[in-house]
Amino acid sequence: MNTDGNKKSLLDRAIETFDLPGEVLAGLPKLTVTGNRKLHIECHKGILEYDGSLIAVNGGALILKIRGDGLDIISMSAQEILIRGFFSSIEFE
Repeated sequence: MNTDGNKKSLLDRAIETFDLPGEVLAGLPKLTVTGNRKLHIECHKGILEYDGSLIAVNGGALILKIRGDGLDIISMSAQEILIRGFFSSIEFE
C-alpha cells in the first residue's frame, strides 16, 4: 500500500471538498503582490534577515528573499507580514 499516494489523495480531497486554498493546507506561504511596491505574506514562520535592501522570510518549506530599495515591514503578526518599498526581485530558495 502506498501511504504517500493515500496522503496526497486525502489532501486533494480535503482541498476539493472544503474549497480550501492548497498552499495553506500544504504549509506554504501565500503572497499577494501589488505592483512592485507592496507585498502581503500570509502563513510565514518568521523573519530571518531584515534591512532596507533585503528581507528574508521563513516560509516553512522555502525561504523568501525580497530585494529592493527602501524596504520596510509595515505590520507583522504571527500569521501575516506587510512589506512596502521598491521591489527589484522576489526569490524562492
